[in-house]
Amino acid sequence: MNSKFSLFLRVTSFLAGLFIMGCGIATITNTNLGTTPITSIPYAANSIFPLTIGTYTALMNACFVLVERFVLGQKRFKIRNVMLIHPLFVFALCIDFWMHHTGFLPSLPYIERLGFLGLGIVTMAIGIIIEVASNIIVLPGEGLVLAIAYVTRKNFGSIKVICDTTMVAIGMIIGLVGLGKVVGVGEGTICSAILTGFVVRFITACVHRILPQKQQQKRKRPRPN
Repeated sequence: MNSKFSLFLRVTSFLAGLFIMGCGIATITNTNLGTTPITSIPYAANSIFPLTIGTYTALMNACFVLVERFVLGQKRFKIRNVMLIHPLFVFALCIDFWMHHTGFLPSLPYIERLGFLGLGIVTMAIGIIIEVASNIIVLPGEGLVLAIAYVTRKNFGSIKVICDTTMVAIGMIIGLVGLGKVVGVGEGTICSAILTGFVVRFITACVHRILPQKQQQKRKRPRPN
């Protein structure tokens, strides 16, 4: 396959992953059952100051790049780390787009919102899988976790849990200070934090089971003379 065409496909799949992730995040958020851990801070800030959740998400992730610079140090922080900022604008637009188009969810009955919560978790997991599979770059949220795990030599999953918990705590503090109450934290926050990783692993395992079979079928086909 032509290298330029291959790069085009990877970039396209990366952008598709962001678009699908934005749909999952917005769906979870608009159920009013609690937003995702990484959206906890933008959601709380949005409840106080009139900027979109997508805008706050981009600003927060830009701050993650600065923190990553501090964690890695000048020698280990490369120019490609700065490139993590560029997709944030697209990601912010995706989130705001889907926040608008899922705005009907808060008016639904509780049981239906629970169903959309599950759908949002699956959608976000699919977006993550596509984003990672594109092998372009990772978003600053994951980039910061990778940097901390690299420096501390700790397990990525353990650092991810710590970072997610920290973001939820900061979001709660922002809500308490600015509004006098906690906002954006609920059963949806807990479910998305716990279940997303399991869904990602389940779908990935299913794909890995299917693809080898297809590859074996291709190998069994007779070659043309």
